[in-house]
Amino acid sequence: MPTGCQWGNRSNFKGETDKYFETLSTSIEYPAESPATLNNGDASLAAPPPVTLLDAENPEYWNLSLAEVIEIALQNSQVLRELGGAVVRAPDATRTTYDAAIAETDPRFGMEAALSDFDAQWQSSLFWEKNHRALNNEFFGGGTRILFQDASVFQTAITKTSATGSQLSVRHNIDYDGNNAPGNLLPSAWNANVETEIRQPLLQGSGVQFNRIAGPFSTPGVYNGVLVARINTDVALVDFEIAVRDLMSNLENSYWDLYYGYRDLDAKIKARDEALKTWRSVYALYETGRTGGEAANEAQAREQYFRFQEEMQTALGGEILDGTRVGNGSGGGTFRPTGGVLVAERRLRVLMGLSPTDGRLVRPSDEPIMAKVDFDWEQAAAESAVRRAELRRQKWNIRRRELELIASKNFLMPRLDAIGRYRWRGFGDDLTGNESGGLGQFDSAYGNLATGNFQEWQLGVELSLPIGFRRAHAGVRNAELILARD
Repeated sequence: MPTGCQWGNRSNFKGETDKYFETLSTSIEYPAESPATLNNGDASLAAPPPVTLLDAENPEYWNLSLAEVIEIALQNSQVLRELGGAVVRAPDATRTTYDAAIAETDPRFGMEAALSDFDAQWQSSLFWEKNHRALNNEFFGGGTRILFQDASVFQTAITKTSATGSQLSVRHNIDYDGNNAPGNLLPSAWNANVETEIRQPLLQGSGVQFNRIAGPFSTPGVYNGVLVARINTDVALVDFEIAVRDLMSNLENSYWDLYYGYRDLDAKIKARDEALKTWRSVYALYETGRTGGEAANEAQAREQYFRFQEEMQTALGGEILDGTRVGNGSGGGTFRPTGGVLVAERRLRVLMGLSPTDGRLVRPSDEPIMAKVDFDWEQAAAESAVRRAELRRQKWNIRRRELELIASKNFLMPRLDAIGRYRWRGFGDDLTGNESGGLGQFDSAYGNLATGNFQEWQLGVELSLPIGFRRAHAGVRNAELILARD
């Protein structure tokens, strides 16, 4: 093929490849969700259009007291809504009625996950194999250089970790070996044994306190014992309490914002009506040419009427302003008007868990308390120190850091374990029984095991330690710094 054709083909191929990858990289994939999953039965998606200025001539009012508003909100709010749009903007950070249960059932850091470290573990294995090999040394083949062997190994064990850190194990092992070695007593034989083992940490990993804080399989910096898991649940409960408190505060603030919106609208309507009367009077004087009906006076009266008309429409339709709510610089009990009945009504509906519109306008039926209230400063300060949920949450966090510091110091000690084993052995031509007999105590491996003629035991200690304990010292220092910060 000529050289020019080669370069031409490569250029075309490169252009097609670039086009393919450009199309692939700029394509947008959407989750394959069914309409039922997307709608999820949400009445908001089937709500009628929002009320506008043209629809608000003769609205149907829904008079609600503050107690009824709170009751409806608590009935509807599996998701504790707030006016910042966190449900859509940050759904993972949104507080719901499931938060405490999610923390409790977390398979990594929950209470059940921490308790599972102390669950008994059962492990079993069974293997069969057939070997056919040539051996260079006749001694290792039991007198033969060509070995034919059938073998099997069965193992089962139950291991339990206690609150003190000790591990208790019961094991049962069976192995079968049948080969052609001439030096064997039996052409095939079964070995069975039952053994118990206890491994007790003496330094690192020992003690009920450490294992309840860090757990039996922890490492420096990773602590997930029962006490820490319980504190995680308590923190989740406090976070839920804070979310409920903020929801109640936002509900009450939005309720009185809406109340103010109606009162402000009434004042604007009255001012507009009075301005209309004034304009009509001045216009009548203007038409008859009487004193006071000058063109400048008529224009001023007309401008004043339209200005009040515009303020009335704004008081009804509203402007999207930052209303009174928790966390926006205007705390609970303060007041920041939203500037419109319809805007304030929709905000209250959002917090109540209702659809934005249903053909009715919510209207507050309660009146503000006009009586003077005097607060005792000392009592308010004392109650704030006890009742403030954020302070209780931080106290839980501090307690968790204190426990983590205690656990981190345990890793400064070497790992020294005391180990004890006891084993019963059985050997025989058959596993459970030998019909031919003639071998005495070796007819059955289980029968030989039951006699207790072959018993073994072992006692010892096992030591391991990193030279320098660098990670342990870093873990202690890190725990001290986090505790000091919190």
